[in-house]
Amino acid sequence: MTKLREKFLLLVIFAVAPALVGLATFALSFQRAERVSFCASCHTMTPWVDDLHNPTSTSLASRHYNNRWILDNQCYTCHANYGFFGPILTKLESMRHVAIYYGLMHMPKEIQLTRPFPNSNCLQCHGHAAQFKTKPVHVAVMTTLLNNQLSCITCHRPIHTVQR
Repeated sequence: MTKLREKFLLLVIFAVAPALVGLATFALSFQRAERVSFCASCHTMTPWVDDLHNPTSTSLASRHYNNRWILDNQCYTCHANYGFFGPILTKLESMRHVAIYYGLMHMPKEIQLTRPFPNSNCLQCHGHAAQFKTKPVHVAVMTTLLNNQLSCITCHRPIHTVQR
């Protein structure tokens, strides 16, 4: 075997192959981070996931889940911000939560949203629904909803009913 061929083979074995495995693992991990089971795997999230599955809860999350208004990836669908980089940034934020869970970062005393909940997360599904667009109370505040000056969750509460 020539020296050039040996160097190429070593490059493939020690650089290209691990990089491809790492990229595949990263992609698979990001895909799995969209599932409710990912959120449920952290005991800190147990109260929120319990509420989601609770058929007697009147929370927005539970009603959406139990009525199958969102078919898959219920946590992710509502919590992912839907700009160009929204899904990636949401998953990176999820990884921050994982780092906190495993003790790599300081655990806050109470779980809170890190930024205001954007209306676009709700409007991605509801914004095109005739029932939403024609309801007088929504028509009256549509401009403020679209500009995030009034939050959907001002009226539509509770998001989760969490027992701590």
